[in-house]
Amino acid sequence: MTTRRRRGARARLLLTLAALATLIGGYYLGQLWQRKPLQDLSAVVYAQARTLQYNDLAIATDTDEQGVWRLFVAADTRVDACSRLLQHYAFVLNRLAHRSDIQRRLRVTLLAYDYPDAEKTATFRSGIAWAEIVSAPRAQLDALAAQLGIQPLGDDWCSATSASAVLVSPAREAWALIPYEAAVIMADNIAAIVDFVE
Repeated sequence: MTTRRRRGARARLLLTLAALATLIGGYYLGQLWQRKPLQDLSAVVYAQARTLQYNDLAIATDTDEQGVWRLFVAADTRVDACSRLLQHYAFVLNRLAHRSDIQRRLRVTLLAYDYPDAEKTATFRSGIAWAEIVSAPRAQLDALAAQLGIQPLGDDWCSATSASAVLVSPAREAWALIPYEAAVIMADNIAAIVDFVE
């Protein structure tokens, strides 16, 4: 019968420390690997942030102190494509579930060019808390859309070619144009840019 030789306390301690070091090192390398350089994103990241003026538009600025990020999109709430676009952004926010710190602070802000009243706005939102509808005369919306670079082109509302959004920080600075893509790609772009800015 063979006898098993027991390792000493020092050897067990060294093995435990080596295992912990491997685990911690792997975690940090994984985090580093997940962060994409901005130039590898499909989003158009601006060389310098552009400060925006909301002027008299009814945009909930009291949430800016809570670190709210906004995705601005030009829309017409009467068009079915814009309802589908809102559903697409629901998938984008769902893809940010692993980044709850970003997910809970992100709002989709639609510049509603059809100037809907409060009832139509509520119907379009359907109780979605992360969607904001800015209803104002066209001239006021045009002023903000020009700053954002998302002016509508004719009647092509919320299509894949006109549904790009601009990511704006809590400091009212436009940081990037987020093209309309698969929800997972858009979510990755948003998370990478927020991480870079913060």
